[in-house]
Amino acid sequence: MKVDKIYLKSGSKFSEKIVDWAAARAKEVVTIADKFHESFDSIDSMLIFNENQSLSKEISDIKSLFDKQQKAVHKIDINGTLMVGMSNLDLWAEQSKCKHLLIIGGDELVKNHNLERYIDATK
Repeated sequence: MKVDKIYLKSGSKFSEKIVDWAAARAKEVVTIADKFHESFDSIDSMLIFNENQSLSKEISDIKSLFDKQQKAVHKIDINGTLMVGMSNLDLWAEQSKCKHLLIIGGDELVKNHNLERYIDATK
């Protein structure tokens, strides 16, 4: 997966954990404040990292905004099968023609060793 720009939420432990991973997958990585609405029009897709398909209210609300605008959304369950998750991600990114991607996940994910597995497996 290679995109033009990846957006990460500023001040997020999750974003800090994946910033190098994101930089390897984009020409540019941009951090945005909690109120990302100013950047929303330029973002064409969203990738959500989660545990067991569980989403916080904040992430669910953001996902709803993307769904209403019919923007591409993909979820990776870090407790799922690694190879299937990564293959599905590459396929989704290719089919969706992602150029400007928002990547989000809950800060609790940094404590899950499976996040590190995903990062390491795709270096």
